[in-house]
Formats: sequence, structure tokens, C-alpha cells
Amino acid sequence: MANTIVATKLSETLQISECSDGFWLYDKTRGMNLSMQAKTFNDAFVQALTYYQKQLSNVEKSYWALQGQVDSFVSQFADKQDD
Repeated sequence: MANTIVATKLSETLQISECSDGFWLYDKTRGMNLSMQAKTFNDAFVQALTYYQKQLSNVEKSYWALQGQVDSFVSQFADKQDD
């Protein structure tokens, strides 16, 4: 990160910094920058939202894969005489 011009605390866990090389959005919860060197304030938020959207998609895929495995396992022990 280049020289910070101004840093703004957005919440307890989010901070955006305008630097000489662009905008940086830092998430204290994750301990990482969600956006680096974005050209505008809005671009920094779009980068962060895109990152979280990809993460959510990965979590959902993992959840559904695990749910399928659990359902398959449970079906082995389900009473087949429910008809």
C-alpha cells in the first residue's frame, strides 16, 4: 500500500483508505484487504462484493455436496417399509 491520504472507519471491522495508488478496503474480521488499488471508492466496494459473492458461492457448493453425502448416508438406515 502506498502513502495513505485519508482512512475512514466504516464499521467496527471495515476500513477504507484512500492512498496515492488507489482505494483499499480492509476487513479486520478476515484480516485482509478485500480491495486493493481500486480506482474509485465505488470500485473498492464492487471488488469487495465480488469477493464475498465468490466466497458465498463456494460455501453453498460445499454445503450442498455435504448435504448430498449426509442424505445418502442416512438413506442407508431409513426404514424401507414406509410405503
